[in-house]
Amino acid sequence: MPPPTVLIIGSGIAGPVLAILLKRKGYHPVVFEKVQALGDAGASLMLMPNGMKVLNLITPTNTLLSTRAPLTFLWHGTASGTTLGKSHLPSTYTEQYTQPAMGIKRTALNLHLKDMLLENDIPLYEGYNLLDFEEDAQSKTVTASFTNGETVTGSFLVGCDGIKSSTRRILLSRRGVSEGDPVFTGLVQVAGISGGRKWEEVLGERGKGGLSNWYGEGVHVVGYPMSWAVTLAGTEVEETWKAVSGGQELERRKGMLREKLGGFEKGLLEMVEGADRIISYGLFDRVEVEAEQWFSGRAVLVGDAAHPTSPHLGQGGNQALEDCYHLSRLLPDVSEGGDVGLEGVFGEFARLRQPRTAALVKQARHLGEQRVVLGGPALCQMRDAMIVAAWSDPKAVAEGLDRLFREPF
Repeated sequence: MPPPTVLIIGSGIAGPVLAILLKRKGYHPVVFEKVQALGDAGASLMLMPNGMKVLNLITPTNTLLSTRAPLTFLWHGTASGTTLGKSHLPSTYTEQYTQPAMGIKRTALNLHLKDMLLENDIPLYEGYNLLDFEEDAQSKTVTASFTNGETVTGSFLVGCDGIKSSTRRILLSRRGVSEGDPVFTGLVQVAGISGGRKWEEVLGERGKGGLSNWYGEGVHVVGYPMSWAVTLAGTEVEETWKAVSGGQELERRKGMLREKLGGFEKGLLEMVEGADRIISYGLFDRVEVEAEQWFSGRAVLVGDAAHPTSPHLGQGGNQALEDCYHLSRLLPDVSEGGDVGLEGVFGEFARLRQPRTAALVKQARHLGEQRVVLGGPALCQMRDAMIVAAWSDPKAVAEGLDRLFREPF
């Protein structure tokens, strides 16, 4: 019998990783991406040890680290640069969890994973935007139709298509749930990649592998070598992930940041001024869905399609990678062919993952609300005092991070 065909919707992070893991278990994955060609879009993301462990299963992470320095410490401080808390725990991640944390340009990771698909002879069809899918219990198949008029049939379908997931919309609608578009949270991020002077030249020790957080009034900034993101209250911004890399629009965005970052320490301001690309996007949210809503007989959600999260905890992509590991682990090796008993597998996967991801989504949302304090200096002082208290207990900090990074294996 031919291997079961798996229709994977989305070629961001989760789609290619899951495809490669399933190929090794005897499946025939096919990946569909709605954009015409994966290109230079988005800013950067932090890969944490839990996500890096999964990536290392399909591509040696030292290939990613060859051009990026691992994270060595964490710093939290006021807008002007006064330290509120710090930790050198990241320098121990490799010893403790087998993998470090590292920042990487999102495009670089996406294109690397695309190359991995090609190396593993996994088909990738770009310009395929999912319109609908139909499940046939009798033939044990699922047929996906796309907006370009094409249809493809497989054994099952995995929605790795993000917060605006078409797969999620279709699954929920069949349960009588009309969800609508993601809800704007009232927060906007402006992120940049800075060239020119190196971080260590303007931030000293904190520029050498540090992940820094600055807390101002109505503004939070996170930065690690060459990359930074400013979170602030604002009006809804369309999430195109397209960067501005020159001309009047780049200067306009820098001018806005000069105004918003008044009073922030000089080194950070220099990095913002040195940005050669800036991207603006709104932060959106969705209502939590129960585990039983993650799947049907022959379809299942993975990553942001199932549990979209804000970036404040740095776990969006990393939790998607955990999903990939657990779903591929639970699905049987089918090198010998035969049906795989999908609904039981999907149910076990969803019930395993939903509690953890739901808790982390809530934690990330709370961090965002705490960081971007509106309402004056008194509330900011209360926030800063909470940060000092939280980071003054090294044991508690280590235990909190361990709950994140000891997973998924």
